[in-house]
Order: sequence, then structure tokens, then C-alpha cells
Amino acid sequence: MHYSVVISGLLSIIPGLAFASVPSQGYFDPSSNGGSMLTTVEDTSPLGQQEPINMIISGNSDSAVSIDQNSSGGLQNYFNSLGFAGECLGEHLGNDQQANLGDGNGLINQTAVMRWDYGNVQTGTCEETVDGGNHFRYWVQNGSSADSNAIFMATSYELPASTNHDIVTNGYNLGRDYVIGNITNSTIPTESLSNSSTFSGNTSFNGFNYSTSIQYVSGLLPNTSVGINHNLTVPVDGQNAIDGLVAVLTVKITATNTSSGSSSSSSSSGSNNSGVLGLSVSWKLPTVIGVLISACFVSL
Repeated sequence: MHYSVVISGLLSIIPGLAFASVPSQGYFDPSSNGGSMLTTVEDTSPLGQQEPINMIISGNSDSAVSIDQNSSGGLQNYFNSLGFAGECLGEHLGNDQQANLGDGNGLINQTAVMRWDYGNVQTGTCEETVDGGNHFRYWVQNGSSADSNAIFMATSYELPASTNHDIVTNGYNLGRDYVIGNITNSTIPTESLSNSSTFSGNTSFNGFNYSTSIQYVSGLLPNTSVGINHNLTVPVDGQNAIDGLVAVLTVKITATNTSSGSSSSSSSSGSNNSGVLGLSVSWKLPTVIGVLISACFVSL
């Protein structure tokens, strides 16, 4: 029997085993395949204004983090560890935005919107909806043309609903950096950032600890005000509405919750510490290949 046939058969019976094609940087540049790091926004004035996708959770993160769920340390639990939760009472308000991540899926609606929860993961986003605050919408780069499984986030700090959720001055850059500040438990120096800026920190929620490394990257977004939504009010001191930097996050789970009855709580820390891995198993590509090849020889 040919080895490839055996390996193909074994892959088909291992549940949940999937291989994303992750480039070294952890994502594909959407512009390399007809996409964009700027969203499509309906009903702007003037028409055709866009908003920046200014954060990426790298596909090189632990695979559990890219699964859009609350359990097992998934993406929603990671967002909770950053102080963000789903929309007020599960009800989506406002227009959807669309993005083309160059992955072959074309222009698609946001997966969801996450809002600052003001310390209350159950109902705190209702306060953000009314009073304003930080929020982001996100998409997953998982099409057949560029399947990195990276999470692309358009982050901004908005004014209260009474002002139609306009963006605060410098709100795109600040929104991004407030999220990073939640990870590092420190103030991010927005005005002095460059494509060599790096940070790291630790957050936790519901018994899962996350270690996040951050690299600011240029070249994905323009440094501009042209065509950016709210570009008459967002720029500050003659600077552009967006600084052209994207924060790329690589997230690793350093401790896992092995008890389903654990209480929900979150925290962040800028210090480096190591957790103890729980009993969950993460399949790594070299391990899987080794197991498969060994199984081939045993079966033959």
C-alpha cells in the first residue's frame, strides 16, 4: 500500500485535525490577493469612507485561541481576558462592516463586534453601547486562497450613542493601543510607536492564562487621513487619522482550566510568568506526522 494513501486515510479519521497554511509572519497580506486592510462602511458621509483593520491575532498563536468559542480557552475567552465581551444582551446594533482579507472569500460581513465590558462580562457592554468606549469588529482569514486562520480586528474608541458613536480624536490609533495596554498593564506610547516597537504581557480569564507577544508592523495600512471615516475630527495636531501601524499579536496559552466549575474572572499583567500546562492536548504538526508515519510502518 502506498504511504500517501495510508496517511490520507489516517488524517480522515482524526477528528478536528486540520492544517491551516500559516506563513512565517502568521497571516497573509490581504492586498497581495485583491483584498484590503480597510473595511467597507455603509452610509458614510461622504460615501465610500473606510476604517482601518489595525490589529491581527497571528495564525502562529496556539490553535485553541483561533477557535471562536468560550470554552477550552478559545477566542471569546481570550477576548474576555482583554476586558471585551459580546454585544449588549446579544443584540447587534448599528450597520455591519465588510472586509476582503484576500483569502478568496471576497467581501464579507464582520464575524462579530466586541465591546469594552467595564469590568462586567455579562452586561458591561450595554454600558459601552450607551456611554461609548473601546470596541472592535473582527474577521477570520480562512478562505481557500489564504488560509492562515489569523484574526483581523478593526479597533476604535467611540463616543456615546447620543453622538451616533462617532470616533474620538485619534480614536483608531488609541483604540488599538488601549487593547495592547490591557495586555501589558501599561500605557502604550502611541505618538512614538514604530515598526520596531514590541511589547508583551499576560492576561487570564476563567482559569486560562494567556501570554501575548506584540509586534507593530508597517506596510499593511497607509499612514493617511484620505478616505478614512470621520477624517475631519479624528486627526490630532496635524497628524493623519491613522498612523499606518498594525499590532500583530501572537498568543500562547500558559495555563488551562481543567475544572468546568471554575469561576469567571479576568486580570492582566505586564510581567512575564510561566503557568503550568493542564491536561488538554494540542496536536503539533511534527508530532502528528511522526505518529502517522509510525502507524504506516506498523500497518505494513
